[in-house]
Formats: sequence, structure tokens, C-alpha cells
Amino acid sequence: MKNIKNFIKESIKKLRFNKKRSALLADSVKFSYDEREILRDINLNVREGSSTAIIGKSGCGKSTFLKLAAGIISKRYFGNIAILGRSKVFTKDQVGFVPQELAFIPDLSLLDNIKIAGLNNGMTERAAVKKAQQLMRMLKLEEDINKKPTELSGGQKVRLNIILSLLHSPKVLILDEPFVALDFFNRRLLWQFLESMRKKGKSIIITSHLLSEVQEHVDRLIIIKDGKVFFSGKIDALKEKLKMKYVFELKFFYLSKENLNRIKKYCAYKDIKILDTYERYMMFALNSKIARPVLLHMFNKLKLKYEEIDLREPNLDEIFLKT
Repeated sequence: MKNIKNFIKESIKKLRFNKKRSALLADSVKFSYDEREILRDINLNVREGSSTAIIGKSGCGKSTFLKLAAGIISKRYFGNIAILGRSKVFTKDQVGFVPQELAFIPDLSLLDNIKIAGLNNGMTERAAVKKAQQLMRMLKLEEDINKKPTELSGGQKVRLNIILSLLHSPKVLILDEPFVALDFFNRRLLWQFLESMRKKGKSIIITSHLLSEVQEHVDRLIIIKDGKVFFSGKIDALKEKLKMKYVFELKFFYLSKENLNRIKKYCAYKDIKILDTYERYMMFALNSKIARPVLLHMFNKLKLKYEEIDLREPNLDEIFLKT
């Protein structure tokens, strides 16, 4: 009886959770798999109508979280997830989830796959085909719908995967690593498609390891680290948080282990992050340009010969090295 009361209490809490119009809101979300903790305490708020990338190292739990948000995983989690201000239990029709794996039936025609995907989302066959043809034009997949998916190229299969997931015109689009194995043409086409969706008021949430492209195309970043949200906001705010406004690269003519250790100790003392080191090459994260002459003074004191390569603003790949 006590368990039933707790279940009802928790269900009511989830129904009332967050009446504001956020595309996705998570409150203290925890998830474990086979007693292994994946998500420890996820709290985040994705603004409606925005384009947001959730990034993190492999195995950090970002794909698991997206599957929880989309309702693909519905058990063994704690906390609350709201879509568009309502419990995700009642907003499945507002979410379009594009998985990493190809989710169509290869032995059936494109038309049959479209009909099945439409029926799964409560659409009539006619409505599903009409919407599919519209999306196919947008994604330049104007192929004979009587073809089988096995007759399509790799990039075309990915585009088909997206089309089948968005037939029901969801307001929140969740895409898990949609750019994997795509060439430049297909990636550019997909980014343009996502931007057109955002301009129509859709909320875009993606995961991707192509950080340089993410930096160009999304409004906000969410970084998951150790099962928690490490950062949420714009890239400039991330630079401030990490004290990383510039990247300084140089190459030494010769660098002994003793001098390398001296450099490491000096950087730790001065709170300068070494982003990368390989043989005679080193890359430093600087919070201001003033740190550059400070480093050079130390190198000169050690009588090291070097060649400066670059001093510039960091890209997201380099920033990510410091998280």
C-alpha cells in the first residue's frame, strides 16, 4: 500500500513539474544500468525555439539522456523530465527522435517504411506520404519511393532515417549523432535543414563530436561530465568559465624531460593550462594575451630555443580539451 501511495505521489509530482515553456527541462535526473551509474544528477533547461548541442566524452551519458527525454528509455530513472512544460508522458507526439542506428526496415520499400512510421505516430497513410514527400524535397532525397533502402547511398539512408522520425511534425527535434559517417555535402545539407526547422519555431537538440561545426551552428552548449552538467550556456561564457580566451602554440628546437617538467610546474603555479604536448610541440590555454610574455620570459630564462606558431582564439575542439 505504501509503495502504491509513493507511486501516485511521484506521478502527481511529475504531472505538475514545470509549467513554463521550456523545450526540455530536467530536474535531478539519475539513471543506472546494471548497477553502473550513468547519470548522477542532470539538471538542465533547453529554451524553446533554440538550437542546442549536448556534448561530452564518449560514455558520459549524453545519448542515454536523450533516449530518456524522448521516451525511448522509460524505466530505472529518477527525477523529472518535462517537454514543453508538461510531463514527457503526455508529450510524446511533440518529440521527434532520430537515433544513431538506422531505424527503417531494409527489405521494405521507402513507401512501406513511410506508411509504417506514420501509423506508429497516429497518422493516416495519405498524410504520412504527403509529409514524407515534403521532407524528401527539403533533404534532397527525391528518389522513387518504391525503391528499397538498400538501394540508397549511406548519406541518403541517414536522411531517410531523419524523415521517418519527423513525419508527425514534432515541435522538439532530438538527434543523436546525426552526422556520423556523413561527407561534407550531407553534413552541410543537414545543417541547413536543421536551421530551416529552427526558423519555423522548432527546438533542436543534438549530440555530435564534430565540435567545430557545432560551434558554427548552435545557439547554446550543454556539456555533460561525470554524469552531471558541467556547463550550460554560450561558448563565450564557457571560455570565461575555463579561463581560456586564447590558444598559444609553439615548437621547441629541443626540449629535455627536465625542462618539460619545469614548464609543467611553472604552468601549474601560474594557473596556465597545457592543452597538448607532443615531442617538441606544446599548446597552452591563456586567459589573456599578457600570459604570453610571461611564458616566453620563463622559456628564455631556461635558455630554450623555440618557434612561435600561433596566438589566437580557441575553437570548440580546443576548448573541449580543457573540460
